[in-house]
Amino acid sequence: MRFGLGIGEIGEQLYQYLVEQGPIPSTELERISPEVEGALAKLRDVGLVVGEPATARHPDYALRPLVANAEATLTRLKTQAEELRDMFDSSATATRGPNAPVEVLTSRQSVGAAFDDLSLGAHREVLHLITAPFVPLTALHSPGDPARRNLDGTVRRPKRRFVYERAALSNEAAVAGLHNVIALGADVRVAKELPFKLVVSDRERALVPRFPRGYSDQNSTLLIRGGALLECMIVLFEHYWEQATPLEPDLDRFNSARVELEEEDLLILQHIVAGQTDDSMARLMGTSKSTILRRIKRMRKLAGVDTRPALIFHAAREWMN
Repeated sequence: MRFGLGIGEIGEQLYQYLVEQGPIPSTELERISPEVEGALAKLRDVGLVVGEPATARHPDYALRPLVANAEATLTRLKTQAEELRDMFDSSATATRGPNAPVEVLTSRQSVGAAFDDLSLGAHREVLHLITAPFVPLTALHSPGDPARRNLDGTVRRPKRRFVYERAALSNEAAVAGLHNVIALGADVRVAKELPFKLVVSDRERALVPRFPRGYSDQNSTLLIRGGALLECMIVLFEHYWEQATPLEPDLDRFNSARVELEEEDLLILQHIVAGQTDDSMARLMGTSKSTILRRIKRMRKLAGVDTRPALIFHAAREWMN
C-alpha cells in the first residue's frame, strides 16, 4: 500500500481517485469493480468519504483522526518496548549480573557510582575518552580528596591518560575537569573527534555507553570486566591517543624553533596545525584569546609572514621536524 492508511489498497486508490476527479455518484463507482462497494463503505466508515455523490473530504480534516490514532499506537508500542527492555535487563542476571563479563547499568546513579569506582579506585592506570555532549557524572574530586587515599592513608597515584574531544571543551565543566586532571599529573591530549565516551581502570574494567550518541536512552552503560571486549576498548583508546595532539608541547616535533620560541609558542603552533581555534586554545591553555593572538602575531613577525596559513607553512618547513 502506498500511503499506509489502513483502508486497503483498493480504498487508497478510490480515495485518491475521488480527490483527483471530484464527487462521483456511488452507483457509478460501484459499476467499476465488485471490490469498490466494500472499499467505499470502508472509506465512509472512517470519514474519508461523505455524502452522495461520494465526495472525498479534505485530507487535513479526514486524516487527522487516523494520524492521532497512529501516534497513540506508536506511543504505546514505545512504552511497551521500554518496559520489555527493562524487564529483560533486570531478569537476565545470569549474563548481566554483578559477576558477569558485561553488566548493563541503567540509572544515572549506578553509572556515577561505577565511574567513581573506576576513576578513583584505580591503582596503576586510568584511560579516558571524553566526548561532547559533556555530562558530569559525579562531583569534581580534587587531587587532595580523601577518596583518592587507601585505608592506610597513602594516596593512589595511577598513571592517567586523557583524550578530550575538541567539541567537549566548549563546556566550562569539562574545562574545569581538564585543569583538575592536569593537577593530578595526567597526560592530556585533544582529538578532533572521538567515537564515544570511555573509561578504563587498571586494564581490568571499562565503562562505555550502551548506545551511540543521539539515541534516546543515554543512561544505559556497559560495565565490562576483562575479556576480548575490554582488550578491544584498550586498542581503540591507544589508536586515538596516538592521533591526538598533546596538551603540552611535543619538543621532539620542533628543531630550530626551540631557540626562537617559548614553550607556549610551540604549544600554540602545535594546536594551530591540529586545527584548534583561538577560543579553544585559550581555554586549553588557561589564558586569554588576546594573549594567543599576541603570540601568533609575534611568531608571524619572526617567520617574516603576514598570514596565519603562511605561518603554518613556514613552521612546517623550518621549525617542525
